[in-house]
Amino acid sequence: MTPNEIETSSRKGAQGDEVDIEETKPQFIASHAVTAHYVPVTDEEKALDKKINRKLDFTVLLVLAIGFILCGIDKTNVGFVATTTFVQDANLEPDDIPNSLSLFSATYVPLQPLMVLLGRRIGPRPWIFLSLFTWGVLSMAHAGIRSPATLIALRLLLGAAESGFTQTAFYYLSTMYPKFSLGFRMGMFSGMYSIAGAFAGLIAYGLLRVESETLRGWQVVFLVEGGFTVFMAFVGFFVLPSDLGSAWFLNERERRHAVHRMGRDLADAEEDDDGRSKMAELKKDVKDVLRDWKKLGIIVCNITAVVPVTAFTTFLPLIVQGMGYSGIDATLMSVPPFIVGTVGLIIIVLSSDHFHERSLHTVFGMILGVIGCAVMAASSDPKLRYGFAHVCLSGVFVGGPLVAVWLAGNTPWKGARSFVLGLNGYANLAGVIAGQLYKSKYRPSYAFPLIVTMIMSAVGILGFISIRVMYMMENKKRRKEIATWDEDRFEEEQNSTERRGDQRKTWIYGY
Repeated sequence: MTPNEIETSSRKGAQGDEVDIEETKPQFIASHAVTAHYVPVTDEEKALDKKINRKLDFTVLLVLAIGFILCGIDKTNVGFVATTTFVQDANLEPDDIPNSLSLFSATYVPLQPLMVLLGRRIGPRPWIFLSLFTWGVLSMAHAGIRSPATLIALRLLLGAAESGFTQTAFYYLSTMYPKFSLGFRMGMFSGMYSIAGAFAGLIAYGLLRVESETLRGWQVVFLVEGGFTVFMAFVGFFVLPSDLGSAWFLNERERRHAVHRMGRDLADAEEDDDGRSKMAELKKDVKDVLRDWKKLGIIVCNITAVVPVTAFTTFLPLIVQGMGYSGIDATLMSVPPFIVGTVGLIIIVLSSDHFHERSLHTVFGMILGVIGCAVMAASSDPKLRYGFAHVCLSGVFVGGPLVAVWLAGNTPWKGARSFVLGLNGYANLAGVIAGQLYKSKYRPSYAFPLIVTMIMSAVGILGFISIRVMYMMENKKRRKEIATWDEDRFEEEQNSTERRGDQRKTWIYGY
């Protein structure tokens, strides 16, 4: 549910009923009591918004989306080459592959909050370049693996390099689009992870056939995919703008409106500086987030939502092997479920933006994942199991973008927003869990890991619903309290230095 609109004289209540502000409280309460999202009023504004969004889509979003595809490919290609002679050629054991996923997460996860704060301070544009360039080089270096120690070192370094990208990109997008244009864009961005799964399978299928006297197919995979990431690093550096005010692809009128609508989107509840906080301000940002147990609860629940995503993007080729396919055919047959996953993601995030609702859409996607895991774990029919892999992936990719938009939309203060999105990166602890669950000893059916994944998702569903109810109760409490305020009390709250952003009683949470 959205924070209430204040553009009109009537607004919807928490249960969707229309409440006439004029009949229930003075007009100044309508203008101060809630924080609104941006809504274009005139046809001219709507047309201008479409032009700005289209230009942002084909520059900022496109570059970041390709970067995220490469992030997924370079993170998971080790799973696709595992169906070849990679394990033997590199002198590895079968369990070194799932263990490498856990090792990747050992640096990728804990470094994310720090990396996002650094990215915000340095600037998203140069930071994204640095991330892409570094992990591209490290991915290419995988072609030289000849021992478990080398694999471990490269996976740890790759995790550190990629840790600065995703959440910084989330933060960057949240400064470019109004919140109810953002869900679809976040979905398109995050959906590239499922596209990465499909493309990684297709690309790997082709590249694994390219061999010579000096290079194995799996080495070609690492060299080509890592090399393209390095290329995209330079593309991003020259294409991405530092901020909306300096976007080279917008004209002066479009730049002014783009900056104005972002301020209006949060009802000017965000800070007025350029995002380069002093140390004292930074400490307060961190402290504010760590005290907000509801947002921390969302992040914890998001771990359960990400487990199936991490598991299937890495291990689906191995799971498909247990359905009667073998070798690179298993890699190829893992592509269709990822395509279905992308379509499902786009449909659900579009619905989320349309209905201005986050939590129930996230839960719906997770329910599809639970159904898919349940059938795959219980059935011994390969065709049925393969079919429900599509059902599972049609929903599981939703949690990542919708949770990020949910957190960003409820955190208007830029410093706190960057940190909470960084903490949200801890959801990738799911990679550690998946790496330890999907062991080779559970082949060919992987029934036990699928059951555990299903149970974790069910727990996360209950958690998200509980937090939704808590936000509803908090909004009701705030509305009741501010109904008794006069103009002076509203002004005092607006100028409060003790409470900032969503801490102010006039802020109404979205859920």
